[in-house]
Amino acid sequence: MEKNLYLVVSKQIPWGDLVNMYNKRNPPKATLNPRVLIGAVIIKHTLNLDDRETIAQITENMYLKYFLGYSSTTPANHGSPPSS
Repeated sequence: MEKNLYLVVSKQIPWGDLVNMYNKRNPPKATLNPRVLIGAVIIKHTLNLDDRETIAQITENMYLKYFLGYSSTTPANHGSPPSS
């Protein structure tokens, strides 16, 4: 049984629907993955962090990276962002 909140919640969020809604309201940008953006905002508000601390927490925490859609084998800040 998975016990980490972000592992459990990641499977319950309709990422595809959220990305589609985001893309309808915002022109897609090649450098910005909507799932990463949406997930980072969720993390920021869930943990009550400022922008810099949100980035620091994501960089240091493999569970938060997984929540954003990165595989567990993707090193921090390397590789391609997850596909939306």
